[in-house]
Amino acid sequence: MADQTFELYRLLVEEVRDAKRARRELSNVFMTLNLAGVGALGFLARGDAALDPALFAWCAFALALTCVIWRTSNSYYTVLLAAKYRKLYELEQKLGISALKDEYAAVQGKRSAMKWFSLERAMPILFIIGYAVFFAIQAGDAQLDLLWSNILSFFNDLLARFR
Repeated sequence: MADQTFELYRLLVEEVRDAKRARRELSNVFMTLNLAGVGALGFLARGDAALDPALFAWCAFALALTCVIWRTSNSYYTVLLAAKYRKLYELEQKLGISALKDEYAAVQGKRSAMKWFSLERAMPILFIIGYAVFFAIQAGDAQLDLLWSNILSFFNDLLARFR
């Protein structure tokens, strides 16, 4: 029975490592997408030609939506890893060891306040704020008023269809 428990424990440790690797790779993909998006927005905003606010707004919106998906994916992996660690702690208790649990407890005390401000959690939000600020600066007050009135008109028309 102890051999089966240890094999299950080893399997779960490997799954945790794989899940962490997948989260890191996914974050790298989203970071690359957003850096390319920043470059594209910079390209749209450069030069003497007038900036097309509709194109710029759609690009910024798409990139912000990408950040929301990024943040949601991070949350999924956080929940997944927490579940895996709970199972590992149960198996450690059966095996009479507590290596991972002790390590987690030692690290957790030092980082509990900072876990809400991790780079992984902050980057999608920072990109969204950056897109909003960049758009506001590039579009100017007149364009923002026009865009806002168009957005309100769109949603009013949409709501009118459902009434």
